[in-house]
Amino acid sequence: MANPLYGQNKADGAIQDGKSSVVVAGDDITLTAAQTGSTVFMNAAAKTIQLPAAAPGLNFKVIFGVDTTAGADILAASGDAFFGVIRLFSDTADQVGVPQQITHATAIGTVANYDTMDFVAATATIGGMAGDMVSVMAVDDTAWHVSADLTTTANDPGTVAVIVAS
Repeated sequence: MANPLYGQNKADGAIQDGKSSVVVAGDDITLTAAQTGSTVFMNAAAKTIQLPAAAPGLNFKVIFGVDTTAGADILAASGDAFFGVIRLFSDTADQVGVPQQITHATAIGTVANYDTMDFVAATATIGGMAGDMVSVMAVDDTAWHVSADLTTTANDPGTVAVIVAS
C-alpha cells in the first residue's frame, strides 16, 4: 500500500478537512466515544451532558452559549471521575476565586465524590457564563482531566466547587 497523501486518512483514503465537529445541545445529551474531539455548544441554561465511559484519549470541549442556571451539569459515566484545575473570575469586579484543584489520585480514590460538574453563572463558587469553555480529556479508563476558566456574576468569588458528587 502506498503512503497516504497529506491530510488523507490511512483507513479509507478520504481527505480530511481539518474541521472538528460541533454538537449543538439545546436539550440533555449523551455523548458517545465516536464523537471524541467534538465541541459541544450548550445552548440552554440548564441541561445535562453525559460523557461516555472514560477511555484514554477521548476528549471534548464544552462551550456555554448562554448563562447557566441550576441543572446545568456535565456527568461522568458510572465509575468515572473528574480531576484538574478550575478557576473562577468575576465579570463585574477585579476578583478571582480560590481555584478548585483535585489530583488524579484523589479523584480515583473515591470516584463517586468527583463524578459531576455543576454550573450556575450567578453563584460565587460555581460560575458558567455564556462564552465560558470546559475542556475534558480522559487520561485512563477512570479519570477525565478538566481544565476550565469560568466566569460568575458574583462580585466576590469564593472557593470554587464545580466538581462534586452526584
